[in-house]
Amino acid sequence: MNPNIRMRNILFAFLLLSSLTGQNFFVYLYILPFENTENDPTIEWIAPGLTDMVRQQVKNEFGVKVRDKEDLQVIMNDRSLMLKQSRGSKNLLVLGQFLRKMDKVDVSIQLVDIANWQEEDARKLSEVYNNIPSLNKRVGETLKNMIVPFLPKKVLSNSLKYPTFQSPDLKTKNNKLSNESEKVVQSLDSHIAELEASMDALLGARRRENQIQKRGVSVKKPDGEWTLDFDVDRKVRNNPENAANTKMLSTVLDQLLHNPYDIELQRPEFIYHDDDELYMTVRFPVVYKLKEQIIRDMLTTLPYSGLEQNGSLTIFYFNRESFNFPVDVVESIRTGSYRSIPVIRIYDEQENILIVIADSPENNIHSRQSDKVLYLPQNQFSPLIEFTVGGWSMQVAMETVEIQAVYEFILPVSEVESLSNVSLKFINENELVSFLEPIL
Repeated sequence: MNPNIRMRNILFAFLLLSSLTGQNFFVYLYILPFENTENDPTIEWIAPGLTDMVRQQVKNEFGVKVRDKEDLQVIMNDRSLMLKQSRGSKNLLVLGQFLRKMDKVDVSIQLVDIANWQEEDARKLSEVYNNIPSLNKRVGETLKNMIVPFLPKKVLSNSLKYPTFQSPDLKTKNNKLSNESEKVVQSLDSHIAELEASMDALLGARRRENQIQKRGVSVKKPDGEWTLDFDVDRKVRNNPENAANTKMLSTVLDQLLHNPYDIELQRPEFIYHDDDELYMTVRFPVVYKLKEQIIRDMLTTLPYSGLEQNGSLTIFYFNRESFNFPVDVVESIRTGSYRSIPVIRIYDEQENILIVIADSPENNIHSRQSDKVLYLPQNQFSPLIEFTVGGWSMQVAMETVEIQAVYEFILPVSEVESLSNVSLKFINENELVSFLEPIL
C-alpha cells in the first residue's frame, strides 16, 4: 500500500477515535415533589406548580436527562447502573421544601450527588403569597443556574475541522514528505508488533496464573469434583473506606433503637355515669408516631443500597459494601434487647401515683396485680420499626402511620378531682419487671 494512503487511513482512524472518546456526558436530574414542611393544607396546591416549573426549565437543557421518583428507586436498588452511564456523568437529586410565613412563601432547594450523598449546592428564595407565578418562575431559574457547573460543554458543529487530503502526485519522486511518512508508518508497525507480543505474553501469564489453585477459593476439577483450600489466616475486617458512611449510619440507628417516637399526650375526657354518680369514666388519648426527621435523614443522608415503598411501609436496605455494621448494634438487633414499651403513670396533687398503664403484649405483664394503685395492662401500642440483620446486609422497615391509643379507666369522682399530671416513658422490655415492682 502506498505510504501516503496508509498515513491518511491512520490519521482518519485517530480522528474518529478522538471524536468517539470525547462524546458528551449527561447530568441525570432526579426531581422529587416539593415538600410542604409544615403540612399546611392551605398551600398544598403550590407543590405541583413548583415541581412542574422546575421540570419545564431544565428538560430542554443540553446534556440534562430528567428523572422522577421511580427512576431514583431503580438506581438506588442497583447502583451498578451508574457505571454504565457515559464517563463524567452526574446523578443529582433535587430536594425542594416550602412553607408559608405570614404573607410570604419561603422555598429552599438542595442539590445532592447521589453517588456519594454530598450536598453540591443549596439555595433559598422568598416571594409574596399573592404572586405564585413569579415564585414558580424564580424557582425554575434558580435550579437551572444551580446545575450549570455540571453541564457538558456544547460543541458547535463547525468547531472541528478535518484536514483536507489531496491525491498524491505519483509522478513525483524522492518526495521528502513521502519518505518521512514511510518512516512514521514503519515505526507504528514496529510498535504495534511489540504491543501484540506483550499482550500475548500477558494473556499467557494470566492463563498460567488461573491454573494455580488459590487458597480460600473453590475450584472445579475436570472430573467434576469441587475442592477448597482452607485459608485459616483470613479474617473478616472492616473496610476503612466505609468509616464516614458507618458514622452516619450509627448516628441514625442510635435514634432508631433508643428514641424513634414522637408522642402526643392529649387532654383526658371525663364521662359521667347516669346510673352511678360516685364514679366516672376517664378516657386518656395518646398518639404514637415515628419522628419525621429520622425518616428524612434515612432518605436523604444515608447511601442505602435499596429502597422499597408499599403504602405507609418503607424498607431500607444496607450492605457491607458501603457500611461496617457496628458490633453492638448488630448484637442488640439479633437479641431484641433494644425493644421497649410505653409505661404511663398518672399522679395526684401530692405526686402520688394513682394509675399505672403498661402497654405490653407480654402475658407475664398482664398477669401482674397491685393493691397500691390502679394497674392497667394494655396492648394498643405496636412498634413502628423493625430490623433484620444478616452476615452481609441489614434491613430497616418503617411504618409512617399514627397509632391512636385510648386508655380508659373508671375512678371515684373524688379521685378524678385530684388528678394532677401524667408521665409517659419507654422502658426496655428486659427491665420492665424491675421497673414495675417498686410501683405495684
